[in-house]
Amino acid sequence: MAAFERLTIEEARALTRAELLPRIEEEQKYWYERIHRCQMKPGDDEAFRIFNRILHVTADLGRTHDDTEALLQSRSLDADYWRKPLGELGLL
Repeated sequence: MAAFERLTIEEARALTRAELLPRIEEEQKYWYERIHRCQMKPGDDEAFRIFNRILHVTADLGRTHDDTEALLQSRSLDADYWRKPLGELGLL
């Protein structure tokens, strides 16, 4: 497994979604390997919960619906979604 730094809530608050996505992809690979190789250790459950919290806030599935509706109604999309840090948006 490639070395990486686990995301923290504090770090995720300071990053934009565009900055977070590559980090989430790397950490997701880490957790996939860890879980599927039965290599979870004590304390990993809390770190995995934190990762999932960050993942679900970053990849807002409701946003897909909202963006589709905006496009169908010729409304502009909210650029802040990708450009502002999650903390500035009041998330996490």
